[in-house]
Amino acid sequence: MNKKKKLIWQIFPSFLVIIFLSLTAVTSYSTHYFKKFFLENSEKELTIRAKLLQKKFGDILKENQGRTRDIDEQCKDIGEKTDTRVTVILPSGVVVGDSFGDTAAMENHMKRPEIMEALKRKKGVSIRYSATLDKNMMYIAIPVMDDKTVMAVIRTSVSISTIDNGIKSVRNNILLALVFIIFIAGIVSLYVTRRITHPVELMKNGALQFAKGNLSARLAVPDSEELSDLAVTMNQMAQNLDEKIKAFRNRSMELEAVHSSMQEGVIAIDKHERIITINTAAAKIFDFAAPELKGRYILEVARNIEFQKFIQQALATPEPVEADIVIKRNEDLILNIHSTALYETAERRMGTLIIFHDITRIRRLERMHKDFAANVSHELKTPLTTIKGFIETLQEMMADKDTRQGEKFLRIIEKNVNRMVELINDLLALSRLERLQGTDILFENQHVSTLIQGAVSSCNAGIKAKNITISIDCPQDLTAMVDPILMEQAVFNLVDNAVKYSRENTSIDIIASQQGRFIDIAVKDNGRGIDKEHLPKIFNRFYRVDKARSRHEGGTGLGLAIVKHITQYHHGKIDVQSRKDKGSLFKISIPL
Repeated sequence: MNKKKKLIWQIFPSFLVIIFLSLTAVTSYSTHYFKKFFLENSEKELTIRAKLLQKKFGDILKENQGRTRDIDEQCKDIGEKTDTRVTVILPSGVVVGDSFGDTAAMENHMKRPEIMEALKRKKGVSIRYSATLDKNMMYIAIPVMDDKTVMAVIRTSVSISTIDNGIKSVRNNILLALVFIIFIAGIVSLYVTRRITHPVELMKNGALQFAKGNLSARLAVPDSEELSDLAVTMNQMAQNLDEKIKAFRNRSMELEAVHSSMQEGVIAIDKHERIITINTAAAKIFDFAAPELKGRYILEVARNIEFQKFIQQALATPEPVEADIVIKRNEDLILNIHSTALYETAERRMGTLIIFHDITRIRRLERMHKDFAANVSHELKTPLTTIKGFIETLQEMMADKDTRQGEKFLRIIEKNVNRMVELINDLLALSRLERLQGTDILFENQHVSTLIQGAVSSCNAGIKAKNITISIDCPQDLTAMVDPILMEQAVFNLVDNAVKYSRENTSIDIIASQQGRFIDIAVKDNGRGIDKEHLPKIFNRFYRVDKARSRHEGGTGLGLAIVKHITQYHHGKIDVQSRKDKGSLFKISIPL
């Protein structure tokens, strides 16, 4: 690309070239005119002198025929007095008189152009180099007539070197004046050019400010009418643009604020399935940052067959479309999506707007409520059925007075009633935890060892019954910000499970320590362990690995679900490691 030149360097050199050419033309014409003028004057003077000498030398030639000595002396005398070379040549071309030369040594002049013209009874004029004088000379030759016969030719001449020197001197003076005038004219031209370009430069700088977005800047108004009108017009344009951009920016910020604050995901796509805009909520669904997705194809972002079918259906019809889709993750995400056609101002369709509603929690709660109702119905029905049967039997036996068998049945009834009480207590605890979820409650700084000792004490009966050894490894100064009642309940549930599923005469290790920014409480038993396939589900409500044995041990199926809720309530996490017949390790991690 050609490098652009500043306006001043386009105008200023043009001025200099015009001035230089003008003055050069004047100088050339002047020198030519002066030289022509001097040559014409010299020719006239030489002609006059030749004519003045024409009669004189004619008389001498008539009176002194053959005596050329007098002619030569006269020529030298005239040349000395008038500084004009006078030469007399006979028709034969022989020089008989010359003001400055030796006639004897001079060659025949018959072939000189001015002599040839004079012999034709005309005036001969010639400008040429003289070998005799070693100068450029102007020659004027006229014939000396006797009646109609040419007696001789008188030639007057003068050196034109003087004229050339004079012309050269004049030319040099003109050139000096030319340089001076060009210098002065250059300064004036530069000043004028600067006067023209400076306002343009200021307007250019102002326009650059406009281009950078500083529309509050204003151009200085020049004195010239044309540039003044341009500056006023550009200032008005900047003001109008500034107002429009501010209004657009305000509307854009309002829309962006609404767009970003929406909990629902929003995506607008064009007819070619490219993303026009997407908010943060929608971008999070697909694990991207919103700025990365604009302009990309939606199918690059959402690799989901159900969603792709939905988009094709939405783009194919102007009517709203609604569907539920599942996004596969560690925990599946269920989305309710519906589409609305997007139109330009000319009522021409430009794309589709898709809105996402996360209904995972709703669907999960619905499923949990169904499972909960089914499980509660099943769990309550079993002991109630047992109680009812034994009550009927007991009534019959009491009629037969068999009191020993009646006591046995009463113990069975008591066991099942206790199981129902535990189940109801666990359900109430779980319900209370769900109500507490998300509320702001101030935790207390508690010694972890105290919480563990309290939980172990509550399990003392089961521990003694199986002769289980409890090992506690916890620094006495280890503290944590917890709800003491809930955290002791969580530790109790883990220890109670470990006792229930451990064999007799085994050991249970309880280890508490600080790991970075977390407090870890681990309960390790040497019981039967859990198969790998059951590990992801053991924190679900009413889930049992061995249902028959769990009921025999008296479990409700809600203990680990309660532990999980308490841990989440403390913004922590719970992990499990277990292998069949190798025991289990449950670990609660709570942030400091």
